Amino acid sequence: MRKIATGLGCLLLVLCCILPCAHTEEPLPRLERALLVGVDTFVTRPSAYPSSTNNVYAMQEMFQAAAQPLESILLPPEAVTSAQQLTELIQTAFADAREGDVSYLYLSTHGLYDPKNGVEPQLLLSDGITEGSITPAQLEAAFDGIPGTKVIILDACNSGAFIGKGLSQQPEELNFLGEDFKVLTSSGALEESWYWNSGDASVQQGAFYFTQALTQAMSPLFDYPADQNRDGSVTLEELYQYLLKGHAASTPQVYPQKDDFVIFRYDAAQSGYRTHQRTPIMDVTFSGNTLSRSNREINIEFIATRPVQVGYQIVYQQEGKWQFDQAQIIYDEAERFTAFGDQAGAVSPGRKVRTLTIGDLPSDAYGYVLVQLFSIENGKLTVHAGRVLCVLPEGNAPAISVTAPSVFSPAGGREVSIFVGHDVPCSLSVSIVDESGKTVYRLCHKQTTRPMQLNPPGSVFYWDGRLKSGEILSEGIYQVRVQAYTEADSVTVYSEPFTINQGG
Repeated sequence: MRKIATGLGCLLLVLCCILPCAHTEEPLPRLERALLVGVDTFVTRPSAYPSSTNNVYAMQEMFQAAAQPLESILLPPEAVTSAQQLTELIQTAFADAREGDVSYLYLSTHGLYDPKNGVEPQLLLSDGITEGSITPAQLEAAFDGIPGTKVIILDACNSGAFIGKGLSQQPEELNFLGEDFKVLTSSGALEESWYWNSGDASVQQGAFYFTQALTQAMSPLFDYPADQNRDGSVTLEELYQYLLKGHAASTPQVYPQKDDFVIFRYDAAQSGYRTHQRTPIMDVTFSGNTLSRSNREINIEFIATRPVQVGYQIVYQQEGKWQFDQAQIIYDEAERFTAFGDQAGAVSPGRKVRTLTIGDLPSDAYGYVLVQLFSIENGKLTVHAGRVLCVLPEGNAPAISVTAPSVFSPAGGREVSIFVGHDVPCSLSVSIVDESGKTVYRLCHKQTTRPMQLNPPGSVFYWDGRLKSGEILSEGIYQVRVQAYTEADSVTVYSEPFTINQGG
């Protein structure tokens, strides 16, 4: 008996040594919750009805198609009219969040920001009778005490001001810095964010261009086009790049600028299986981003998955604003598919290549043109792709300038803001170079400019101080090199030297 007891004692000791390792806690599964808020009726601004409401339903449908069902999707039963009310909704919707969870807030409304007249960034909250607003600081504070990652998506005019983006000079005070927040906005700080209105009572009304592009980016009907590497996950960087390319009515902004956080997951094994329910238009591509007096044509290629009505909306920019009220609608007249009879814009299934030509241009013409491809099916208008086209000037090289802060520290999640001034549309290559002139990081290569309502006119680039490897660039003296291209000329300029200081 003594020998048996001794043996059991040794066994128990061995188990005591092994069990803590065998029962190492597994990380808790990622749980996701969403709060979707749309504001349609206002006191001080025009009604957007039913656009914001339809945006909310589109976002709900998008989240319902995720690989794993969300723990909850909350649509407020009543209109939200104050920062306090929105804060209470946020605290309620995400009360059960843990570290590792994700809390999504989507807000579609009117946004305000007018620094010249002292109007600070704010998003309106209203029911058409009572109207309030929420500021960036109030929105950040609304998430106090909520663990995990907070993903905030704002579809509103001037929404980039909430993260200090879309300005020639970044504000000193910024909100939502650090790892906890991921923020995506529909427009820069000084830009309007548009919703479509066909003016045709037979066509269903109500959608914001940005939200429509966003939900298409992560929709099974469009085969999840934002997922560039087709791995079943859409990262923040993938989503931003997709929107920057395909959403043209304003300039989306994002924080952090480059981030591989997974925003959306879907079942890659079932991608494309619902072919009978797919969008009628797939795989839209444009032959380029530039036009000129000598090259006034742009080719658009797409696949029609079934007979459908197709058209193109062309919008010109004048005095810094898109003239949507004077938009030109061109229906596709390359074929008259018999299933539609004599209906304008009818096309048959298959791959299509179309050429659009802008009118004759004077020798000093330059600017921007917005082209959108849309379909109409069962009375519903869908914008499938948009592109900002630069009308390049002929003649002399553009006047270019570049400014960056004299000292930049990546500490605390801040990003350096680089302003490139240009008096005309052009293509830009922007790089960080060391004291010997060697390129250490390239922000873009021959990227066409787009209107951002800046004064003076220009483009803004953001960089977190990291190399492609993810490592922070070593301390030292650097410059920004900008190469600008028009149709027949180019120019290179450098910023003043700036210091990278990792110490903060």
